Amino acid sequence: MTNPSTPPAATDPGLIRPRTAAEGRIAILTQYFATDAVSHGDVASFPPPSALDELPFAERRRLLDGLLTIRPPRPIGDEDMRDELDDMLAAESRERAAAAGDPDALDLPVLAATHGVPGALGERVALWEGDLTTLRAGAIVNAANERMLGCRAPGHACIDNVIHAVAGPGLRAECAEYMAGRAERDEGLEPVGRAVITGGYHLPAEHVIHTVGPVVDDGVVAPRHRTRLASCYRAILDAAQEASLDSVGLCSVSTGAFGYPKEEAAPLVLATIEAWLAEHPESETRIIICAFSTEDRAAYESALAA
Repeated sequence: MTNPSTPPAATDPGLIRPRTAAEGRIAILTQYFATDAVSHGDVASFPPPSALDELPFAERRRLLDGLLTIRPPRPIGDEDMRDELDDMLAAESRERAAAAGDPDALDLPVLAATHGVPGALGERVALWEGDLTTLRAGAIVNAANERMLGCRAPGHACIDNVIHAVAGPGLRAECAEYMAGRAERDEGLEPVGRAVITGGYHLPAEHVIHTVGPVVDDGVVAPRHRTRLASCYRAILDAAQEASLDSVGLCSVSTGAFGYPKEEAAPLVLATIEAWLAEHPESETRIIICAFSTEDRAAYESALAA
């Protein structure tokens, strides 16, 4: 007699749980991009399909994300795989946004309503704590590095990595095309303090505005750091204005791995936005300051209180 506590034998085909459509798609895509990575020398080797099949769904999805993160911006040769990936990323992006309540930049309350801030700053700017990659907006901002191709470190939680992961390989391909143009003109790497606008791909936002912020060593902020950070935000707002965008979601440029202290960046960002609005009274762009964490929000709350 069979012990009821003993799990059914995995070899019994009648007792194997069938894959869901999502699981089947992840299995196919993971195997394709693993084979692609090995054949192009991105990785030396990869587990065989039988080993991948034994991984839980969440681990296989993380594995696929890692493969896409390290993948250079080369074309996806198989059209069916490209379509499968696009369908998956589009569905995941919709699910992320729905889980966050489908936030829309134009619906978020402005500082005049939430903090009693007067003038253009209060009327045109909102402070929102949330995931920038779920925000429906004319554009969201990416704190890029000078190579402009994403973070490329699997699992890294920086905004550069997260935006590229949600947007999909099309974003890296467009950034690579932009950088190739710079190389042809002997312009080198992307300088600090400018802004570059690209498509948004699978993000809810229509566009991404990329900027390279200053690197602060040991947390010591010098005048040149303040000047360059202010230049980033002015360039972002200029790009949004020139593109006639109705809204732009700002990330906290340079306050992560680049070392700019949050409590020093927040008042500078607010002052820069206020000065820009004074110079552009005709602007109707809604500006969303996105606080990704409670620490980010606390820095802006303190700056607003001051």
